[in-house]
Amino acid sequence: MKEYTYIMIKPDGVRMGLTEEIVRRIHSKGFEIKLFDVRKLTGEVLDEHYAHVKDRDFYPEMKEFMLSDYVVPMIVYGENAVQGMRELMGPTKSAEAPTGTIRGDYGNKEIVNQNVIHGSDSQENALIEIERFFGLKLNHGEEYNFGK
Repeated sequence: MKEYTYIMIKPDGVRMGLTEEIVRRIHSKGFEIKLFDVRKLTGEVLDEHYAHVKDRDFYPEMKEFMLSDYVVPMIVYGENAVQGMRELMGPTKSAEAPTGTIRGDYGNKEIVNQNVIHGSDSQENALIEIERFFGLKLNHGEEYNFGK
């Protein structure tokens, strides 16, 4: 089934100039980037996005990192996009990510949250994150006309 997923190039990926390379890899796997932006996040959005870890010891440092520079949020669409993008990104911990994945090739092997890219972990979370970051209510399988 064709579905949407939410992808975000994190500040370290932006600083390393990886946006074009990541976009190239996404397209090479047959996915479409339906919407793309460059912006700085707010603390409020991050608190909502990371509500599941907001009370953990590492959150203040992670929040500071995510506020440190621009990010590139995207809506990616295609066949099994959530799982396909997770495979392309590699495991969350870059040290465990194989060569050939985005995190394996570019992520910080020592600082877990500096892993270049975020991607939704489920179809349900993809739609929640797309609404959070783009204000759009989408449904999997329905192709949305993104202003074209």
